[in-house]
Amino acid sequence: MQPSSPEPTARRPVWMWAGAAAGLAIAVGMFLVGSRSRTPAAASRQPTETFVASGTVLLGDGTSFVRDDRGGCAGTGDHAGIRDGAPVIITTGDSFAGGKLTDARVLADGTCQFRFSVPGVPARQDAYLLTVADRDPRQYIEHELRSALLALRVD
Repeated sequence: MQPSSPEPTARRPVWMWAGAAAGLAIAVGMFLVGSRSRTPAAASRQPTETFVASGTVLLGDGTSFVRDDRGGCAGTGDHAGIRDGAPVIITTGDSFAGGKLTDARVLADGTCQFRFSVPGVPARQDAYLLTVADRDPRQYIEHELRSALLALRVD
């Protein structure tokens, strides 16, 4: 036989309901935080300190350049890429900075000189590779690139 009246259900203590509500709130909060779009780590890094590397490129062998009628010069033969506007690139492990050769002129000692300036070179790197006009890169340390007397002879 069945009882004539249903059995009373056991009442749950208030602290259990409060705990369940708190757990649900934590789960929803974690879901909302986890579903936000995340910024890549590289984009959230602080910008690094940079410096400007400046110097000269010299062609000293008279057969490696030609003079123009305005006192300027440009590379010839194997050095044909050495001219006004040629790229100067400084690379590190994961970044690079670029500039160009400017102000070509023949000096009194018979050399052909170009100036360059490369802004935005990242500081505090282990090594730097400097490439002029797609020629073989040369390795430098930061102190050398920051030097006021940086001169690169390419012939």
